[in-house]
Amino acid sequence: MTDALAALRDVRGRFLLIWVIPIALLGAVSFAPPILNDGDTFWHVAAGRWILAHHAVPRFDPFSFTFAGRPWVAHEWLSETVMAAAYLAVGWGGVMSLTGLAVAVVAAVSGAWLLRWLSPLSATLALALGLACIAPGMLARPHLLALPLAAVWTVALLEARAAGRAPGLWLALVMVVWANMHSSFVVGLGLAGAFALEAALEVRFGRWRMLRGWAEFVALSVLAALVTPNGIDGLAFPLRVMNMKTLPMIAEWLPPDFMRLSPLEVALLAGVFAAFWRGVRLSAVRALIIIGLIHMSVQHVRQEVMLGAIAPLILAEPFGRALGRAAPADPVRWRMPAQQAALGGALAAAILVGRLVVPYHRVDGPTAPVAAFANVPAALRAQPVINDYNFGGYLIFRGVRPYIDGRADMYGDDFVAADQALQDGDPAQLAAVLRRYGIRWALLRPTLRLTRDLEAAGWRRLYADRYAVALERPVAPTPSPLRPAAAPRSSVPG
Repeated sequence: MTDALAALRDVRGRFLLIWVIPIALLGAVSFAPPILNDGDTFWHVAAGRWILAHHAVPRFDPFSFTFAGRPWVAHEWLSETVMAAAYLAVGWGGVMSLTGLAVAVVAAVSGAWLLRWLSPLSATLALALGLACIAPGMLARPHLLALPLAAVWTVALLEARAAGRAPGLWLALVMVVWANMHSSFVVGLGLAGAFALEAALEVRFGRWRMLRGWAEFVALSVLAALVTPNGIDGLAFPLRVMNMKTLPMIAEWLPPDFMRLSPLEVALLAGVFAAFWRGVRLSAVRALIIIGLIHMSVQHVRQEVMLGAIAPLILAEPFGRALGRAAPADPVRWRMPAQQAALGGALAAAILVGRLVVPYHRVDGPTAPVAAFANVPAALRAQPVINDYNFGGYLIFRGVRPYIDGRADMYGDDFVAADQALQDGDPAQLAAVLRRYGIRWALLRPTLRLTRDLEAAGWRRLYADRYAVALERPVAPTPSPLRPAAAPRSSVPG
């Protein structure tokens, strides 16, 4: 009877963690419009369309008019291609389904590993805390599509350490894909190096072969990260971005706001409480990994997703031991009883079909100036524009060359800082931009100082709503030969 009850609990736990929760997340994320509320999503899809159309990865900027032809490291090209393929196949519903699938896979892979060390209840709580950290970054962007690779990579490293061996060299293929999808692959390289160090610190007589295996794996992983169209530039790219001085001007690179309760704070406090309460012990290396992930998260909001995806996996074993489990359970079987498999498969299929059949149309939002753009004459759209940083992606998506967009790494510190001064209403910067680029119209947020200054200078309002204002620059009249031109009334150039 005891064995039968244990088997029943095992089936129910597996069904919950690797079927029910992932399928619920698939449905919730696939039908959540907020996952599209990022201006970069537009230009990622546009970049993927360009790649599919040209059968090549761009090496130079094909989109803006300010940096046209300048070198550009398209480090997320594989994710962008997949996103574009999904969009071209079924529209925005395809992109939303793709994002939902990525979150579901992360949950399933994580749940399967957590169940090896934790009870179904504890595993569910750990997964919930991890997903809470991922939630703020749950957007239709490459970083989320690469998250399943981070989970698979981490689990494979942990399995190798638990078995007292080096990871299989096949895992380097995961690194090849990861390095072509998103720059977070450097975290994977860091994890590989950290676990290799842990193995070296514990090596005993006769185990040198295992240590050599780790060294070979780390070296092969680094080489795998170079198998991209960008080569060494792709490997150096994340470090170059982290050293940009203008990162604090970009929302996702700001630190989290601890003045208000956030999912990150809840997860951190819950983890600290549980660790102190149960007397959890970590190796020095794993403690440093967790501290490093926390440090990244409190530096930049965008790094919370890596903490949420990786930390629960690393903490599963020490928490499991603290809760009384001396050894890991057998690997979780993915195959479910026929009735449960049929039910889960039917639900997942219904969600995907429903998302793909029901069209989703973009509407006005903080990064989608749909109505404002629609009220700009076609002839004017072909002229140089000053645009809000968050509207650049939408302009690229609509085939208009922006002044600036979310590729801050390409524009560089000087240009991003100058754009910030421009939007803050610096008259000298505005005069220089108008003179250099021959700007003819503007697409800006109504709250910007620049917007008010341009309207005060006589720019004609084409359209305005709570998200965006479209303005047309007045054409300077031809001076009359009978009298001198009148002096301008505003200090802001028209």
